[in-house]
Amino acid sequence: LCINGMSFSKRDSQWANSALVVTVSPDDPILDTYRMAHGSLAGLEFQRDMERKAYELGGGGMRAPVQRLTDFVNQKKSGSVPSSSYRLGVKSAVCHDIYPQSIYNALSFAIVHHFDKQMPGFLCDQALLHGVETRTSSPVRVPRDLNTLKASGLDNLFPAGEGAGFAGGIVSAAVDGLMVANAIKTNFFASDENSLFVDKDRASVGFNY
Repeated sequence: LCINGMSFSKRDSQWANSALVVTVSPDDPILDTYRMAHGSLAGLEFQRDMERKAYELGGGGMRAPVQRLTDFVNQKKSGSVPSSSYRLGVKSAVCHDIYPQSIYNALSFAIVHHFDKQMPGFLCDQALLHGVETRTSSPVRVPRDLNTLKASGLDNLFPAGEGAGFAGGIVSAAVDGLMVANAIKTNFFASDENSLFVDKDRASVGFNY
C-alpha cells in the first residue's frame, strides 16, 4: 500500500495534507541487508517491505493504517481516530512499527522539535498520520553524465526528475527539468548563451549522492 497527499481543486476540504519524509541515501546502513540480497535493487525492495507492512496493518482492502500524531511520537496504538479524507477506509494501527528505528527516530524528532516549534499546534491529537508515502523519488537511479546529463552509455537520452531518481518533490523535479532542458538545448544547438539554468555545477537537485 502506497498513498499520497491530495487536495480538491476548490481547496475547500476540511482536511489539510502534508508529507513527512526522511531521506535514505544509497549508502545508508538501513539498506545493508537489502544490498546483500538484491544488489542495485536494494532501495526498491526496502520500499516494498514498508508498503507490505502498511497493507497488512490496514487489514487489507486497500485500507490505510493510521495513528494520531501524538500516539505516533509516544509509540502507542490510537484507541480511536478522527475522520480522514482517505476514501477507501482507515484502520487504527501501530504505524511506528512500519519503519526501521532510525527512520522512526528522525520522524519523531522532527515532529516534536521542528514542526511543532515552527508551526505550533502541528503536533495534536487531531492530526492523523497515514501510512505509507514511500515514492517521493525513484529507489533506482538512472545514471547520467555529470556534464552532459546524458544517460551513461546511451546517446541522446536525458534522465530527469523523480522517476529517474534525480529529484524528490515538485519543486526539485521542476528545477532538474530546467537543467536537463538546458543540457538538451546545448547538446543539439551547441550554444548555451541563453541558458535556462545558470548553476552548471549541480548534477542533481535535493540529493547529495
